[in-house]
Amino acid sequence: MKVNRMLRWGALSAFLAAVTLLSGCSQIYKTGGNTALRFAENHLLGPFFEISDTGMACTSGEALTPLILGTKGIGADADQISVMLYAAAGVCAEQRAIEFELRYMRSSRANLIDDAQDARIQQKRESEIAARRQYDGYKHLESYYEGKLKAPIGTKCPKFKRDFDEFVYMFGLIEGLQAMVNDIAAQQVVGVPKDIAAKVERGMQCLDNNKWWGTPMATRAVIWTLLPGAGEGKGDPWETIKQNMRVADRTGVRLPYALYAMAAQAKGDEALMRDAIRAFAATQDSAINPKYRMVDSLGALIVQNVSDRYWTEKTGSRTPPGSLGKFWDDKPVQQDDGVQIDDLL
Repeated sequence: MKVNRMLRWGALSAFLAAVTLLSGCSQIYKTGGNTALRFAENHLLGPFFEISDTGMACTSGEALTPLILGTKGIGADADQISVMLYAAAGVCAEQRAIEFELRYMRSSRANLIDDAQDARIQQKRESEIAARRQYDGYKHLESYYEGKLKAPIGTKCPKFKRDFDEFVYMFGLIEGLQAMVNDIAAQQVVGVPKDIAAKVERGMQCLDNNKWWGTPMATRAVIWTLLPGAGEGKGDPWETIKQNMRVADRTGVRLPYALYAMAAQAKGDEALMRDAIRAFAATQDSAINPKYRMVDSLGALIVQNVSDRYWTEKTGSRTPPGSLGKFWDDKPVQQDDGVQIDDLL
């Protein structure tokens, strides 16, 4: 009997020792995971945002997101970096959706009904993927700021410790807005909450507008153009966007130009759309902030997409090379050939 009790106590002790050992390993893994993630945030993402290849950014997001999410299984805090990776992965799906949309337009013009229908279905599928990725990114933003920092988005401004924290916060808010737009394009199959827009409008007030290229105010103004009553008493939203395009000129990241083009397209206002595209094209030789070339390139991609949709709708093909900011019905420019010999005779 005494021997049995001793065996049971021995077995229990061995079990507790094993649990303690495993718990210790788990803590080591967690610490190691967090250390690796903070290293990536502080030292690897900076050089990443200095490149201008948006295709490389989106494929990196698709490839790395599952791996980074795996660190959550060992207790690491992957929320902030996941916000950025989901945003990058969403770009891939958005671009595929745009390609199918352009095909739909071309097939419709050519009266190829079956192909047009197929392209529209594919466009909605890719829009759904984009919406799911972007909404997942936004939910990681909520998890970090609402769950860990107790700062509900749109209700309480968090205390930022690093520029990276502010950057993630801003991009996560924009990601939530993009998720809502893409979900509408996908016939709302994802179910992205409509109140995200109002949260984003309030949340952008937590950021330094001049520090972040005029993007926070430009984003708020875009929401004013989309949500009835959202801009009441806040001035002309289009003038607000243009004012912040001038901030972008000074700070070298042209994201407010892209927001202007997107808002004009959403409104279906051709005059504003042309103005937005021309305004961006006029900045092609401007100095770009070397720390955020990737963000500026994403803005350029958005404007190019708006132009391509517009050209394809009107002519059947996308913007010709070297013609961003120009349109098919522009009057030819009168060439000044200088003084001719005949003029002197």
